[in-house]
This record gives sequence, C-alpha cells and structure tokens, in this order.
Amino acid sequence: MSNTSAQISSNTNEQTAKSFIKQLIDGDFGLAKTYWLYFILGGMAINLLLFFPMSSSSLGLIVVSMLAAIAYYIVVLTGIWNSASRYTGSKIWSVLAKIIVGANAVFLVFAVILMFSE
Repeated sequence: MSNTSAQISSNTNEQTAKSFIKQLIDGDFGLAKTYWLYFILGGMAINLLLFFPMSSSSLGLIVVSMLAAIAYYIVVLTGIWNSASRYTGSKIWSVLAKIIVGANAVFLVFAVILMFSE
C-alpha cells in the first residue's frame, strides 16, 4: 500500500472514530450544512422545544432546558466558526458566518447573564 493510500485510510478511520459532537465542533460537516441544518433548523427545533418548559411553573425544568440549549448553541457556533475557517469557497461566506457567530456569541453571553441575574 502506498503512503498516500495509507494516509487516506488513516484519515477515513479517524473520521469514523470521531463522535458526532466532535465532528460538529471541528467543522467536519462543512459550512453550509453546519449553518443551515444545525444552526437554523436545529435552532428552530430547540426554540420550539423550549416553549414547553418555559410555560411550566417548574424553575428546575426551565433552568435545565436553558442550559441544554446554551450547550447546543455553543457546540453549533463553534462548529460554524471552524467550518468557516476551513471553507475554501467565496471568502464572503466565511466572513459573514464568523460575523453571525460573533453576534450570536454576544447575544448568548447576555442571555446567560440575564438568566442568572434574576
């Protein structure tokens, strides 16, 4: 087996050995998929799922739900940033993605501060 074939095989094995979350954080799914599928559609699903705990009177359920959503957004925003860094297409998409990540990171920090200040 040639060195190139061994290297490709090694990279393929490494990809399959990575967990889904690790692949998402590393930006392995590509910028478009990470942004549209996991940030936009996944974010919509998370927001819909948060509606039910928010309408309950259980503070514990609300806090756990919010922390899970925050963890999800941290993973996805990190994945978008890393995907944008690896993106080889038009530079504008990479820059816009990083601007969106930055804006959402600031929003997330303020949401956490507001959530725990009350």
